[in-house]
Amino acid sequence: MTEPFRVLVVDADAATRRMAAEALAGHCFRDARLEGDAPLTVDATDAPCDGCARISAMRPHVLVLDNELPCVSGADLLAQVREGRADMAVIMTEARPSYAAAVDVTRRGAFDFLPKPFTADALRAAVDKALRHLVDTRRDRLHAAEKKRLRFEFVSVLAHELKAPLAAVESCLQVLEARALGPNLDDYGEFLARATRRVAAMRGLVGDLLDLTRVESGERPRGLEFMDAAAAARGVMETLEPEAREKGVSLALDAPDRMRIRADRWEFDAILSNLLSNAVKYNRKGGRAGVTLALDGDHVVIAVSDTGIGMTEEEQGRLFQEFGRIRNRETENILGSGLGLSLVRKLAALYGGEVRVESAPGEGSRFTVTLRRCRGADLAE
Repeated sequence: MTEPFRVLVVDADAATRRMAAEALAGHCFRDARLEGDAPLTVDATDAPCDGCARISAMRPHVLVLDNELPCVSGADLLAQVREGRADMAVIMTEARPSYAAAVDVTRRGAFDFLPKPFTADALRAAVDKALRHLVDTRRDRLHAAEKKRLRFEFVSVLAHELKAPLAAVESCLQVLEARALGPNLDDYGEFLARATRRVAAMRGLVGDLLDLTRVESGERPRGLEFMDAAAAARGVMETLEPEAREKGVSLALDAPDRMRIRADRWEFDAILSNLLSNAVKYNRKGGRAGVTLALDGDHVVIAVSDTGIGMTEEEQGRLFQEFGRIRNRETENILGSGLGLSLVRKLAALYGGEVRVESAPGEGSRFTVTLRRCRGADLAE
């Protein structure tokens, strides 16, 4: 059962207070977003001063407030107690209601207006409505706080990722500006190459970030089309061939001569490119990286394996999150944004699919992406 919601009734009329307390005492609030029914804790008073004290002590979720209290109007009391209490919904009641009065108390922060005399059912319905509003408000507030936290965390990590390459470029430029190695430009080749690599890494980070943001926001238009997955894989491998050759990594493709699927070409290329690029970057000199494409019932299976440095189970658990790079002595000199695998996971989800990893330190890794075949597509030919 969910924790009780607290309701305070402040009313000048003893009969109304008694009826309200009896109507709400055995009532439970039901909402699908809560774990079980939520009972109500009910209290009542007739004095404005006592009402203020009880509000401070009880911190009610719902305040049922009479607008015709002795000495002070409910609207004036509302103005005192409502400020800074986003977690309290006020239901104003009045025996001689008017449109002007309803507008006034709403302007002062009342959630609802309930004319007297009201029935027990009407009161319970009004309280339920107020509690649903509070649940919505609480959820929105938590969601906003979580977004704020994630945004801060994201910006902090992004700033950290950019700090090192910017410092390296700045250092190289300072060496050039000071002519530290003399007037001969040829002597600065190593520094220029280092700065160029760092700038390329930052450009890659910005590109990966833009791709991820477009996919998450849904702003990137999708274009599902019939395509040859085997031909697309060969194209991606040709693009990465120079990088693989430089590192001495051999590439291999295991796929049918033609493999007709229906997908967004950019999304398919992005999945394969990110996985194969990692298979090359995190491989060993003279290692191998392989791509396997297959159809398995209602799914398209993309597997990319390598003979690289591998990962521990703990390291595998940190993958697929933004900036989820594995940082250790073997990866410290490998440039990357840590966004590629997060993008792969989100793209796989667009097809109702998933991505898995199998890896062991020193033995390499195997990433498997399973995509649900698009409905109505003739995927085998």
